[in-house]
Amino acid sequence: MEAKCTACQGIIDYTFSNPTNILTALNMAGGNVFYHNSWVTLDKNTRLAVYGDSAAHAYLCGQWVRTKLDKASWNHIRSDVMSNDSLARVGFSSGLDRCINLNPGTLKVSSGMMATTVGAILGAVHLDGGDAALAMVMDNLGLTHDLLVMSFLSPLRIYSLCF
Repeated sequence: MEAKCTACQGIIDYTFSNPTNILTALNMAGGNVFYHNSWVTLDKNTRLAVYGDSAAHAYLCGQWVRTKLDKASWNHIRSDVMSNDSLARVGFSSGLDRCINLNPGTLKVSSGMMATTVGAILGAVHLDGGDAALAMVMDNLGLTHDLLVMSFLSPLRIYSLCF
């Protein structure tokens, strides 16, 4: 598990102060894992994924509420960034699928498993490092939206980006 945790931390560019957080986030199997020469009992990552989805939604909504964007834009941002398809795509494209602790006999990471694990990683980051750490990791993974970025730029800056 050490190699999987190290790889994950490298991908998201965040080092956990409490390794239990990342161990749980990567654990699709539940039960015991061998970590630093001892057996550690961990929950499956689904509860942490629920927390991570909630924390990430709150962060994105906080970004949106500081803009002049309408509610339809919020719905668009939320579905583009935090849908299971988006989370799975980000996870697979960044290589996080290689970090997951799977049930014995499971040979392939499904899209649902990947989305759950990315959500759990976000939850683990938030528990470990708070809002700033979550914002950094979401940015590192590309879990952002152009509408949020563009709404904070001046019209002159937007023009300069376009031409």
